[in-house]
Amino acid sequence: MPVLSSILRNVQRDDPFSRSAAYYAMTGRKGLWAYGDDETMMLVARHPNRDDILLLFPPMGRDPAGLLAKAVDDPLSLPSGRLELARFSAKDQALASRLRTMGAKEPHQEKVLDWAYPVHVVSPKRIVEREGKPFVSFRGHINRAIRAGYRAEPIDLDQNRDDILRIIEQWADSRGDSDFSHDDLTGPTHSVLNLMDRTDLDIGGTISYDSDDAPIGFWLWEQVGTTAMSLVRAYLRHPGNAEYGILSMAEQLSNANIPEMCLGGSETADLDAFKRKMQPVRSIALSTVALPDRHLAAAMRRYPVAPFPARA
Repeated sequence: MPVLSSILRNVQRDDPFSRSAAYYAMTGRKGLWAYGDDETMMLVARHPNRDDILLLFPPMGRDPAGLLAKAVDDPLSLPSGRLELARFSAKDQALASRLRTMGAKEPHQEKVLDWAYPVHVVSPKRIVEREGKPFVSFRGHINRAIRAGYRAEPIDLDQNRDDILRIIEQWADSRGDSDFSHDDLTGPTHSVLNLMDRTDLDIGGTISYDSDDAPIGFWLWEQVGTTAMSLVRAYLRHPGNAEYGILSMAEQLSNANIPEMCLGGSETADLDAFKRKMQPVRSIALSTVALPDRHLAAAMRRYPVAPFPARA
């Protein structure tokens, strides 16, 4: 993970998550590999929700299109599965032209993962100030939370681990109508907690309690340079709870002089609408590209070395 972090710090893409080792490890919790050579490389992840798909994140280095072409024509060096180029941005159009010559389809809106809706970057300072007409509704929710006696504190795993686990279980149970399994819903949080235990990644967070000191919500993020990348969050259904949580996050980051918080994209329109209410300073639309099918020789399959071990 330290090596991966040092590589990603030099990535120059509009999408802030392209520099977050914790994000890749969390998304690739069922398998994460490095593929390439000394001049061009990319991260490849087993789709966290669909075992038949491999996610290829945009290559870094001299020849991105060449590396993708090699992956499509090299059925022996990658695990089996349909290949999808993940988190593809509008600035990748030159790459898109090359991909079309390979038989790739046009970029399409992601259907399952967190870039179905645009990535939003917000100002913690502006959220703390919450001034003006755009924040009228937000201020109303915050006032309800304050009257209800909510409180928040920075996360210390020695003190807050059990409360985080209690929240995520209750939150997952409340999503009984979701298309995702219980493991799909809780897996990202368990992955981030594992990273906090096993690595030196700069992961922080905030946790909220109601007036009876019952845990009701948390937010975890990774700090890379001057940007905090939202990794996982969960808030139980209490009036003003989600808004109070994002305010607590913004206060903690603003006090640490962190000028930007990347809230990431969203899987649903409702979550996207909530993030838009925080008045993003910029938004990045991302898409997915289905790469040509590979003809795999299963009996001859071999695997690359994983920089982060696949977990069952």
